[in-house]
Amino acid sequence: MQRWCFIFPHLLGVVLVGGSVVVQADGLPSVLSFEGGNDTLGNGDYYLDLDYAFVEESRLLASITRNHSTRPNNPVTSRSVLLGFRTDPLERFSVGVDLETWGKKGSLEADTLRAIMDVNLQHWQFSLRPQWRTLTFDRDCVRPGCQEVKSTGIAFDVNYYTDGPWSFSLGFARHQYDKKIEVLASNPRWQRQFSAAALNLSTGLENRRNSVAVSWFSRGFLWHFSWLKSISQVTDEANFVYILRFSSDLDEQWRLHLWVGNQTLEKGRNPVRFAGTGLAYSW
Repeated sequence: MQRWCFIFPHLLGVVLVGGSVVVQADGLPSVLSFEGGNDTLGNGDYYLDLDYAFVEESRLLASITRNHSTRPNNPVTSRSVLLGFRTDPLERFSVGVDLETWGKKGSLEADTLRAIMDVNLQHWQFSLRPQWRTLTFDRDCVRPGCQEVKSTGIAFDVNYYTDGPWSFSLGFARHQYDKKIEVLASNPRWQRQFSAAALNLSTGLENRRNSVAVSWFSRGFLWHFSWLKSISQVTDEANFVYILRFSSDLDEQWRLHLWVGNQTLEKGRNPVRFAGTGLAYSW
């Protein structure tokens, strides 16, 4: 399941930045949000996010995610934790850094260091995100070199904001690995632990990714549609994800999130449908 992060303050002078609502005022408020969703495979996802206003309009970010599969033949619970920092996102140049860990101990863990560099113009935003990742596989593995893989990647995003309610974005990402990980696709132990889609999207075991999104925001209402194509490094198969999000103010501090989506693999297997809801509180 693919997820987009949102900031939803109830203030004037709003623009959309990469699917997020950003306020052109005396800085951005702090936001605490909780979201949860399920899919047709029996997976449940739960997110707790904090975007905290720090000194000189900088931001401290913290996120905890839990994914649980209730399928009898593949019960897996994974968790991720992210800590991040951003300089003022409303300045012409904004930079930041993320530290993220994901996985299930004894099976697969991914530790990521990510740098963020944004350039904000009147109607455009350009974002560059290099990352360095260490993948730690099954500790019971005895084959030389199979326990750890180093990965580097780069993502580039372009966002355009009209003078009206519409905004548009394009994204591209590419990843490289210091070892061949294609053997995971034919390893029955890995097939029991994680699906190809989970390995691809959740841990970033992808070769490249393309995305397109369009947003409409007016009077506190946001509609956001995104399309994503990800090519797996494990199976070399394309994975397509479509998401429609809706968000609305409940009052000056609370905001409601709703979303539905569909995920399909290139070879035409049964699609996975998912939906979820959440609340955000700003102060």
